[in-house]
Amino acid sequence: MMQQLKRKRVLIPLLLGIYLVALLALMPARVVLWFAPLPQEVAVGGISGTIWNGTIARVRVDNVALNDVSWRVRAWDLLRLRVTADLDIPARQDNVLQGNGRISVTSGGALAIHNLRLAGELDELMGLMPFDSPIPLRGALTANVSEFVLGQPICQQFDGRIIGVQLQARLAQGWDSLGDYEVNLGCSEGRIDVLMEPDNLLGLSVTGSVAPTSTELRIGIAPQPGAPRGINDLLQWLGEADAQGRRYFNFRL
Repeated sequence: MMQQLKRKRVLIPLLLGIYLVALLALMPARVVLWFAPLPQEVAVGGISGTIWNGTIARVRVDNVALNDVSWRVRAWDLLRLRVTADLDIPARQDNVLQGNGRISVTSGGALAIHNLRLAGELDELMGLMPFDSPIPLRGALTANVSEFVLGQPICQQFDGRIIGVQLQARLAQGWDSLGDYEVNLGCSEGRIDVLMEPDNLLGLSVTGSVAPTSTELRIGIAPQPGAPRGINDLLQWLGEADAQGRRYFNFRL
């Protein structure tokens, strides 16, 4: 009799623990929104799956909408008091971006992104900007983020780059090739640092920083041999070149 009572004392908590784990594992993902309301600028719809593995049919942040975004939580990272999830944005005609990466939140509340890769078309992404481009542009863009840690006002750490491949500009009757470009991104005093070296067809260089309340960029240009003639015609509006043949202007937003 005593042995049976001891077994019950062991089995009941064990079964209860198994039940709670199973309940948590199978909990519908949409239930989480009852306890963690989203910011006003974020809207989601069509949530399916569990909190461990699921899909959002549509998520909108301001004017950017993505479809069929899926996640998978890494259970073993919970042992390190860290919630980590692999994210995937599929290639679809109605997705302005596609890609995948990993997002994590530590017990201290630090939000980080790792090994993120996003791809999209320049002309579609330019349509999301708060300003219009004076020249129609197109081409393939990819963003690779090795590490990003959220901070004030934007970042604590940031190591990433944006690559434009076979970019083109419409200057006259047709599209002219501009070549390839690379922008390096970092973090300094909470702001995103921007750096582009002038080793490209337009001799285009960019230095500066980006923050929520201010964007300050110093842009230089000195087209190389083979650059579209229309670019040189447009540069006359920027005034005289310096001794190195470069023209500069400031961009503030």
